[in-house]
Amino acid sequence: MSIEAINWALNHAPIPTNRKDASTLAITLIALANHSGPDGRDAFPSVERMMRYTRLSRRTIQRSLRSLEELGLIRSGNTRVRDAKIPEANSRPQVYNLVLSAKLSTASDQERQDDAPPTSTGRHQERLGASAATVGGVTTTPKPSFNRPRNRPAPSAPEGHSAVPPVCGQCDARDSDPTSARVVWLDDDHTSSTPCPRCAPQRNGGVR
Repeated sequence: MSIEAINWALNHAPIPTNRKDASTLAITLIALANHSGPDGRDAFPSVERMMRYTRLSRRTIQRSLRSLEELGLIRSGNTRVRDAKIPEANSRPQVYNLVLSAKLSTASDQERQDDAPPTSTGRHQERLGASAATVGGVTTTPKPSFNRPRNRPAPSAPEGHSAVPPVCGQCDARDSDPTSARVVWLDDDHTSSTPCPRCAPQRNGGVR
C-alpha cells in the first residue's frame, strides 16, 4: 500500500466530473493505488480482489480499467515483479502503473475548492469578504461588560467644571467624595475637621 498513490487517487487524479462513471472510475483507481508502490508502479491486484474492494461487478471493473487507460491515468506495467511473486502463470493479473504526474489543472483545483463547504470560520469569512472580526459583515467582537468596575468608563466632569481630582491618600475621603467633603479630622471623636490641604487647597485654613 502506498500513501502517496492513494493521496493522488483521492485528491489529484484528473477524473472528469461530468462522466456518469466518474465515481466508479475513482473507486477503481483507489483500489489500484492500494497495491502500488510510492511511485505508482507495480499494482497488480486481481479482479476478484478489486470486486471485493469496490462492490462492483467483474464487467464494471474491467470496463473501468479500460477507461482509466484511455484517460491516461494508468498504463500497463512491467511483469517481472508480478511473475516473481506469483509463480502460477494462469493466475497472474494484469500489472498497472499509475501515472502520478497527471494532476488536476489549477482551474479545476480552484473550482473544487470553491464548491467545497468551508472547513473553518476563518475560511468562511475570507470567502464572504469579511474581516477576521466579522461574520457576514456583522461585528462579532464582544463588548465589555460595565458590571465590572474596571470596565466602567471614568466619570466625566459636568460642562464648565473640571474633573474631580483623585484622593491624596492622607485624608479620610473616597474617590466618589466631592472636594468639599474631603477633610482631615482634628480629634479622635471626628467632631472637628479642616479641609484637606491636598484635595481641597482652596478651602484650606477653615475649621468647622
